[in-house]
Amino acid sequence: MARKKLFAAIDVGSHEIQMKIAELDKNEPPRIVEDVRRTLSIGTDTYLRGRISQSQLNECMAVLSGFNDQLKPYRIGACRVVATSAFREAQNRAFALDQIRRNCGLSIEVLSNAEERYYHILAAAALMPDFNDLIKDGTLLVDIGAGSIQVTVYDNGEFVFSQNILLGSLRVRELLADLERRAADFAGLMEEYVSGDLENYRLLEPKGIVYRNLIILGGEMNQLKKLAGKDPNQTAYLTEKQFGQLYAQLQNTRPLDLALDKYIPAEHASLLLPSAMIIRKFISFTRVGSLHLPAATLCDGLLIEFASNISHYQPGYDQNKDIISACRHLAKRFKIDRKHTEFVEKIALMLFDETFRLHGLPDRCRILLQAAAIMHDSGRYINMSKHHIRSYSIITATEIIGLSRSEKDIVAWVARFHTGNPALDDRNYLELSAADQLIIVKLAALLRMADALDSGHKQKISEIAVTLGEQEVALALVASQDITLELWTFEKKSGLFLDVYGYSPQIRIRRQQP
Repeated sequence: MARKKLFAAIDVGSHEIQMKIAELDKNEPPRIVEDVRRTLSIGTDTYLRGRISQSQLNECMAVLSGFNDQLKPYRIGACRVVATSAFREAQNRAFALDQIRRNCGLSIEVLSNAEERYYHILAAAALMPDFNDLIKDGTLLVDIGAGSIQVTVYDNGEFVFSQNILLGSLRVRELLADLERRAADFAGLMEEYVSGDLENYRLLEPKGIVYRNLIILGGEMNQLKKLAGKDPNQTAYLTEKQFGQLYAQLQNTRPLDLALDKYIPAEHASLLLPSAMIIRKFISFTRVGSLHLPAATLCDGLLIEFASNISHYQPGYDQNKDIISACRHLAKRFKIDRKHTEFVEKIALMLFDETFRLHGLPDRCRILLQAAAIMHDSGRYINMSKHHIRSYSIITATEIIGLSRSEKDIVAWVARFHTGNPALDDRNYLELSAADQLIIVKLAALLRMADALDSGHKQKISEIAVTLGEQEVALALVASQDITLELWTFEKKSGLFLDVYGYSPQIRIRRQQP
């Protein structure tokens, strides 16, 4: 019997390098066959000096070479290697990545913060059987990394808000290390520092949400679970009282004693108190009575994506909904015309579906078009003049969990090109890959026509049918009012469709109701 192919994921984290190898069965989640971790505080250099030292890089390459050797006996179908904030923020990132590629034979993909958090949430949602039930009520998910924390809010079963804060456990420890010698109450000083940034977060968080659940993710959660007497490899639940006892223990125990008496690895022991302080603040904010601590890592998220793409595994929670929900909440914040936006979104998606034979784009591009349609008018909040440029700026400056950097660029450019003369000679646009440029103009051509059909923002058109002819795309309309303005605008905006697809868009009025 032939051996099954295995798939591997390597996370070059800021404080730890982890590799997981998994077997994939059809329609099943990944089955982990090996989990290897090596502690290495790469982020210490980055957070303090802005670059990765050669000595740290040499240690990193030694670990990665060892991991690569461990992979050789396996029949590996694919291995994805990613890095997070330690590389993302390093000034010498390009040099470091090149050395690793040459010396270890591994190409590392540096994830954006939004991509990193996407995989964490994907893992938590897939590995927590009750995730869908939890988020029906107000739920705060706090992802505590070494370099930053991500705070994500769910309510009524959907994503509401997310914010990144540069307040990770390793970053806090390293930034305050110099003060430890001077402070009589170092724990109190650390808590004061943590409190300042978290109070600023409270000014941004959505109002009116009653929190029922608090989910905590992060690299130090395994050690906190171990200290609390829980299985580190399973989802754990701690009551507020249990956590209070754990917090008191961390306050009154030196990291060295945690290592000696509680068998907490020395490299992790000094990070537990900063992590616990952050958790304690969020317990205070939310006033929940218990914590959910899932056993979910970035590597799990990467392997779950492998399983979805390769073995057709369907996680219980669809994170594409989060992308669209995030866009809706963002658009709402910028006071968009909801009825107009809903009309444009509906027609743009219909055009995408009906013209598939022309554009041939994958389903993922449908989500990008939907995101652009939802946010295309957000720039009006800043300035009615050239609002499409303001919309582009808003989207590029916003973190949308679930979209990669290139995908967010596509959404921003599609929104920018929804009106006016598309700036195809713009220097920033020309720096995109040729493939992304083509996707942008294909989607923008659809969005421009959808927007034109409601140029008066009155939703006059009640029915639309699309027919593909030999050299034309016919749109048969039923309208409730005079649509002269819409026809004039459509004529001005549909030229891009003809340029891109070589098909002439034509309007046919089936019936104009009185």
